Amino acid sequence: MVFHLLYSTYQLEKHGVITLDPFYFIALIVLLPFVMTLAVPFAYKLMKEKVGWFAAAIAAVCFLLIASMVPSIMDGNNPAGAVSWIPSLSVNLAFYADGLAVLLGLIVSFIGILILSYSNKYLSKDEDLVRYYQYLLVFMGSMFGVAFSDNLIQLFIFWELTSISSFMLIGYYRKTKESIYGATKALLITGGAGLFMFVGFMCLFAITGTYGISEMLTNPEMLAAIKESPLFTITLILILIGALAKSAQGPFFIWLPNAMEAPTPVSAFLHSATMVKAGVFLVARLHPMFSGTTDWFVLVAGLGLITMIGAGFLALKQTDLKAILAFSTISQLAYLMTMFGFTTYAEPGIGVSAAVFHLLNHATFKACLFLLVGIIAHELHTRDIRKMGGLRKEMPITFVLMVIAAAAMAGIPPLNGYLSKELFYESSVHMAEALGGGIAYLIPVLAVIGGVLTFAYSFRLILKIFTGKRTEDPDVPKHVHDPSWVMLAPPAILAVLIVVIGLVPTPFVEALVQPAVNAILPGAEHLHVALWHGITPAFIMTIITFALGILLYTQYDRIAAWQVRFNEKHPKISLNYVYNTMVDNAFRFGATFGRMLQKGSPRRYVGIMLAFIIFMVAIPLGFALATGQPIFSTNLIFKIAISEMILFILIVLAAWGASVLPRYVPMILASSALGFFVALLYAYLKAPDLAMTQLCVETLSTIMFLLVIMKLRTKEAIRPETNKVRLRNAFIALCAASALFLLLMGADLFPAFESFSHYFMDKGVELTGGKNIVNVIVVDFRGYDTIGEISVLSIAALAIYNLIQSRTKKDGVSVDADADAASKTAVPGNFVPSCPIPGAPVGGNQVLGHVPCEDVTIHQNGDKPTMSVDEKSVNSHLDEGFSNTIREEKK
Repeated sequence: MVFHLLYSTYQLEKHGVITLDPFYFIALIVLLPFVMTLAVPFAYKLMKEKVGWFAAAIAAVCFLLIASMVPSIMDGNNPAGAVSWIPSLSVNLAFYADGLAVLLGLIVSFIGILILSYSNKYLSKDEDLVRYYQYLLVFMGSMFGVAFSDNLIQLFIFWELTSISSFMLIGYYRKTKESIYGATKALLITGGAGLFMFVGFMCLFAITGTYGISEMLTNPEMLAAIKESPLFTITLILILIGALAKSAQGPFFIWLPNAMEAPTPVSAFLHSATMVKAGVFLVARLHPMFSGTTDWFVLVAGLGLITMIGAGFLALKQTDLKAILAFSTISQLAYLMTMFGFTTYAEPGIGVSAAVFHLLNHATFKACLFLLVGIIAHELHTRDIRKMGGLRKEMPITFVLMVIAAAAMAGIPPLNGYLSKELFYESSVHMAEALGGGIAYLIPVLAVIGGVLTFAYSFRLILKIFTGKRTEDPDVPKHVHDPSWVMLAPPAILAVLIVVIGLVPTPFVEALVQPAVNAILPGAEHLHVALWHGITPAFIMTIITFALGILLYTQYDRIAAWQVRFNEKHPKISLNYVYNTMVDNAFRFGATFGRMLQKGSPRRYVGIMLAFIIFMVAIPLGFALATGQPIFSTNLIFKIAISEMILFILIVLAAWGASVLPRYVPMILASSALGFFVALLYAYLKAPDLAMTQLCVETLSTIMFLLVIMKLRTKEAIRPETNKVRLRNAFIALCAASALFLLLMGADLFPAFESFSHYFMDKGVELTGGKNIVNVIVVDFRGYDTIGEISVLSIAALAIYNLIQSRTKKDGVSVDADADAASKTAVPGNFVPSCPIPGAPVGGNQVLGHVPCEDVTIHQNGDKPTMSVDEKSVNSHLDEGFSNTIREEKK
């Protein structure tokens, strides 16, 4: 299929120009990274540790392909296409490119080029580079799939692929406990939340009757149906669970700090610039369906504001560089969620333009910061900010780049972060005015608090790392320097973009931001961005942010110390504590549940299953009795023929005999007779294939049981149960039999299913070409059933064959082998200290396999000693050993 997409999709248009169909063009972008993962091992053989350049080239090709669609998108064209995938479920393989999808695709591919190039120097040649770059390419393709999918089911598949690839990349260092913990945590939270999102997609399908995303977004009747549906709120909540978890928002944020155990380039790519934006992207994509409602504002903007302030506050406590950036990422993503959540019925898209612009800007400065942190950690061999200082003179280029990126995150002009922060403040004021002022002005106040926290931890990165003096530490090098251009070039390119977008934002707004805004809000006002708009409320809020940010920075260490003391005093007041408790309890519950059910006794398993059957049958019977419905039909009894009744009586007698006979051999024979009677029943009911299978398996089972009994060599069946246990088992058996009897007798109350044998006769020749209807049914229509029956017979035959072979070898070899072992420690006429019984099972309970040494004598038979055992002693001690085993099991 891939080669079909790549090579067989050209079509000739009117002007004689060979072009690629839109569907296959987008499919090429999405599938190219997946296909090229297969080429990474071969590229590694040629390029060795420079294989990252090959992966970067793949990202560059994808970037150019996506960028080629920008002019068409700017003109208002949205390339799209679909092919049928699962028609019966209304699922198509569909791709759709609008401004929002192209913006995310460009971010993913462009940051991918820089990250993959940067990795060439960051990772050593001793790392598993093939695995690393394959995982990154799979992730890139998955993100393209999320961006361009036009079908909810297809989007869900790519969505979960991002979680899986993230899991593998976070756990890249497989032998590190922290990596394993972080990877597992990320997968459980994001992957598990994705299942809730999937249920939400099912609700959307139930409302609209389609999985097509663009079909829903462009159909006013469907949009109205979604907002008027009684499933609206639950659908929104289910989908938001998946989106919030992916973007580390609300209570789901706890996975992102632990994900920093991944290599720094992975953190820069996945957990700052791209994957964590998937949740924001989904919120933006579904914005027209749910915005303009109170539910949307409360859930999206409300959780966004809480997460923004909470994550910003927690960032002050962190001492690990990547942990600081992790919490700053959570806070910045909350900015985006909050802006997308600003909505009223009259103005459904108040913060959309600001959010889309910040989506672009955040990718530049946050990826730049992560790459610079990777450089610093690479040079200092530590990420502990407390061990840093004075790097301004030793690493001047890194210092300049860090100042640009951190200042952009803090919202300092003339950088791009300042522009999007101004839009955020402006939209918060607009939202307060739209709600009617009053307490609504709490929204811009909370927005300023988030900005103040961002200012504080942003300048912490600059001042603590590059100013002052580095403390003496044996693990930290005394002299460091800027790295090679391979590691400096990617953050330098991003820093240039930060400055250029800040100074000249119009080209980026026109080409990238405005088309994405139009995709969310068709007909939206044109976005005008400039460094100076005069003395506006947003500008005043910015001045307040800077002033309070400087004041907060003077109290930075005191706030961080208070947080540490609070956590030490109240360790249970933590979402991480809740998560760990839930996971640990799940393990403990599973172990406890297993110990309860799996005691090692098959009788207990059968009892539990029978009790469950009784419970399941009792529910409908109890309902029928409560409603006065009949549960029993005597007509069925009179339909039973005399021959059938005789056969049923024989089956009952055989079952009773198997359960009460005192000797093993009669018990086995009674059980075997029961099986043969059942086979006779199958034959009577005209099911010869089942009868044959039953006969074969029952014969083999009988042989197996007899072989086991011959090894045990006991005459009486040992039944160690007390009378109380016997009564309990009898009660369960009686209830189960009664429940099944009532269920069968009630079957006559309902009309029988219409026979579908005519379908086989009508379609046999047409569909299979066979005229023997029995062969056609067995081989074609019921082929899997037939394979199952053959497998049962084959496995049973192999088991019996191995059992017989093992018995033959044991009987023929074991005496000599045991004698050889005994000869090492015995001489003729003496007793052996440890005396295994010839032919008895050795291992497990050793009582079964040994007899007193006085009953075993070594004889010299030529050059080879042999061993003789008193037969009465063998039998008596086997019986005693078996009885001991039963008693141990009973305990």
